[in-house]
Amino acid sequence: MNSFFGRLRLSSLMTLAVCATVALTVALQLILVNHFAGRQASNEAQLRLQQLSWQMRDSLNRVIEKAVGDAKLLTELPQVRYARDADESRRVLESLQRTFPDYAWIGITDLDGKVSASTGRMLEGANVSKRPWFTTGLRGVHASDYHPAVLLEKMLPRQQDPWRFVDVSGPVLDAQGRPTGVLGLHLSWEWARRHARKLLTPALREYGAEILVIRDDGTVMLGPQSMVERKVDSTSLRLAQQGMTGALREVWPDGRAYLTGYSQTGDMLDAGSLRWSVLVRQTEERALAGAVELKLRMLGWSALLALALAGAAVLLARRLTRPMATLREAIERATEATNAGKEAPPIPRISGFLEARILSSRMRDLVQSEETHRRALLALNGRLEAAVAERTAELQALLLRDVLTGLPNRRALLESLPEAMSRARRVERPCALLFLDMDGFKAVNDGHGHEEGDELLRQFGQRLAQGVRKTDMVARLAGDEFVVVLEMLADGADAEEFAHKLLERVTAPYVLRTTTVRIGASIGIALHRPGDVPDVDGWLARADHAMYAVKRTGKNSVALAAAL
Repeated sequence: MNSFFGRLRLSSLMTLAVCATVALTVALQLILVNHFAGRQASNEAQLRLQQLSWQMRDSLNRVIEKAVGDAKLLTELPQVRYARDADESRRVLESLQRTFPDYAWIGITDLDGKVSASTGRMLEGANVSKRPWFTTGLRGVHASDYHPAVLLEKMLPRQQDPWRFVDVSGPVLDAQGRPTGVLGLHLSWEWARRHARKLLTPALREYGAEILVIRDDGTVMLGPQSMVERKVDSTSLRLAQQGMTGALREVWPDGRAYLTGYSQTGDMLDAGSLRWSVLVRQTEERALAGAVELKLRMLGWSALLALALAGAAVLLARRLTRPMATLREAIERATEATNAGKEAPPIPRISGFLEARILSSRMRDLVQSEETHRRALLALNGRLEAAVAERTAELQALLLRDVLTGLPNRRALLESLPEAMSRARRVERPCALLFLDMDGFKAVNDGHGHEEGDELLRQFGQRLAQGVRKTDMVARLAGDEFVVVLEMLADGADAEEFAHKLLERVTAPYVLRTTTVRIGASIGIALHRPGDVPDVDGWLARADHAMYAVKRTGKNSVALAAAL
C-alpha cells in the first residue's frame, strides 16, 4: 500500500482526497434525504387514508341514524298510526320518499305480515312475515344488515349496479301502545356507492386509493368490482372489527403491499347498530411515488455536483503543485548529469530564504484554497439541510392544520390534549373538552351546494376561534364536527356557561355568498380534573357521547358528561 501511494504524484493524491471527501458528503446527504423524506411520505399517506376512513365511517353512521330517526318519526305520525285507509298512509310514505329518494321502498304491514300500504303500491297485498326486517321490527326500531333485493328486484327500475338494501323497521302502535303492524324502510345501497365516489377525488383514484366497506362476516359490500360480495381477511380488517382505528402497512392476498386506514361504524354501546369495517387502502408504491422521485432527482444532481467538484479539484491541485514540480525537475536534471559524469546544469536561482518564502507562500495558497473549498462544501451542505428542514417544517405544519378552515386538525388536537391534562394537574384547575356537531349543516350543504357548505364551515370555525381565549384551542375533527379545549376553569358550571355563550354565538345568522342561513349546534362537555387519570381517548369519547345525548334529546343544546 505504501509503495502504491509512493508512486503517485502530489497532485494525484490531492485529487483522490478531494474526490473521496465529496463522495462521502454526497453519500451522507442521500442517506439523510432517503430516511426523512421516505418516512415523512409514508406517515402523510397513512394519515390521509385514516382521515378518509373516518369520513366514510361518519357518513355511514349519519345516514343509518337518519333512517332510524325517520322510521321512529313515521311510526308516530297519526296518518300512519290511525290511518283510515291505505291511500292516506301511502301519501305520507311517498312524501318521505320524494324528500329522500334513497329510500327505494317504504311500506306498512299488519301483524300477519301483509303489506297494506307502500310507495308505488309495490308489494301491496304480499306477505313479508318471513323477512328479517318484519320480525325484528315487531320488537322495536331496528336496522337490518346489507342484503340483496329478494322481492323487489323485478319491480324496481333497472340500474347499472344490482339493488342492495339496508333495512330499518319498527312497530306501529295504537293509542294503547299495542302493536298493530310494522313499518319498513328499504334504504338503497346506492347512497354508499355515491358517497365513496365523492370522497375519492380524481387525484386519489389516479393514485390507486380504494374504499372498502366490509360486513362483520368479512363480506365486501363496497369496494373494487372484483371484490364485491366476496370475503376477505387482513390485519386492518381484524383491528377494525375490534373497534380500533388507525393506519398500517400490510400485504394483501394479491401479494401487493398497501397502506391501509381503518375504522368501524356503529356504536359499541348499541348492540342493535350496524357494525361495518371501513378500510381505505393505497398501494405502497403509489403512496410513496413522490419520495422516490425526490430521491432520484437528488441522486442525479449530486452526481453532477461530484463530477464538477472533482474536475475543479484536479485543476486546482495541478496549479498548486507546479512550483514544487519545477524544483523537482531541476533537481532530477542535476542528479542525472552528475550520475552520467557530466556537468550538472545550473539550478535556478532559488536562494534558501527566497525558496522558503516561495514554498511557504504556495503552501499557504494551498491551505487557503482547501479551506475555501471546505467552506463552500459546508455552505452547500448547510443550504441543502436548511431546504430539507424548511420543507419538513412546511409539511409538518400542513399535517397539523385543516385545509378548509385553517384551524388545528385532529392530529394537532391529539398532540395537544396530553399537554392540557398535564397543565391541569400542575395548576390544579380543571380543563374541559367541548365536542360540537353542527345541526342543519347537511341541509345547507345539500340545498345550496358544497361551496356554500364550505363557506359555512369556515365561518363557523372563525366564530368559535373568536369566541375563545388565547389560551384555549379550537380544532376541526372532520366534516361538521369541531372540538374546543378550555383550560383554567373553576368547575363544570364554568364550562357549561362558556358552552352556552359559544352556542349563542354560532346560532346567529350566517351570511353566505348567495343566501343567509341559520344553523344550530349540539355541544357535549367532558371535564378533566387535576386528579383524573390521563386518558385522551376516554376524554374524547365522553364528550362525544354527551354530544350524541344532545342529538337524541332535541339538538341545539349543551350537555355535560357524567364524571368518571
